[in-house]
Amino acid sequence: MSFTTSADLVEFAEPFLGSQAMATGAVTERALRSPLFTRLFRNVYVASTVPVTHVLRCRAAALLAPSRAVLTGCSAAAVRGVELVGTHDPVEFVLPESVLFAMQDGVHIRRTSRGRIDSEPWQEIRLASSARLAFDILTNTKLHRSLPRVVGYLDALLRAGEVDASVLADYMRGRRDNGVVRAKKVLRLADPRAESIPESELRVWLTVAGLEPDPQVPVHDEHGVFAGRLDLAYPTQKLAVEYDGDWHRGGDQPQRDEARRQAIRALGWRFVIVTKAELYEAPKAVVASVRAALSRESAA
Repeated sequence: MSFTTSADLVEFAEPFLGSQAMATGAVTERALRSPLFTRLFRNVYVASTVPVTHVLRCRAAALLAPSRAVLTGCSAAAVRGVELVGTHDPVEFVLPESVLFAMQDGVHIRRTSRGRIDSEPWQEIRLASSARLAFDILTNTKLHRSLPRVVGYLDALLRAGEVDASVLADYMRGRRDNGVVRAKKVLRLADPRAESIPESELRVWLTVAGLEPDPQVPVHDEHGVFAGRLDLAYPTQKLAVEYDGDWHRGGDQPQRDEARRQAIRALGWRFVIVTKAELYEAPKAVVASVRAALSRESAA
């Protein structure tokens, strides 16, 4: 079988098992190996005209999973509309210990000895409930996500209304699963006012160092006119701490940022600006910079 136009590939717009497609004569092995198709997992393909997203990879992984497998964690969050991870981050599952599921690249499997996994039917397998997916994000230490990053994920879930803090606290009460101690710490550090995951991470680095800032602080001039909102701030010392990600460097955003900060500086505020490289490569140095700025104010 040959494919000459994108229309020929319409039936392959959803992930499919290569072995099944070849068995029915819908596609040849040679075609599967050609640029016409994208290999998502071993034996799972999609037409190369289809943009690959994390949710698409979740649907692809579901074709390989046993029916009792539960899509969970950041993968389940993506399916529910909260994007926390990148396209090629591992697709996360939780399964009862007795259920077999062969490991392969791009799939992360966690097992539980507890009975029922809170979930609902999805794609011939199951999708974790909001509380369960959040619980798995908070307790899974094998993915080696930092404490600040996990707090950022929870902040995003809370901000989106996907999970409620009190419901999650009740869900964790009395549980002794691995990672539950860290999960409770994450819940204590969470704050849905954060507007981005890096902002959450910056707040957590400062908080665990004993420099707890206030998030999303509005600033008004002496006449009550709104001058701007600060990512993180120490109002008593009039010190603002802001994260400038890559998007702050594009278009007219740098000029807009500087104009806002100049107006706020005119009201007596100082700024510590943190870049992406500083936050992820030297977070302790960022903490030291903020501590030094606060110390200068105290000594003044």
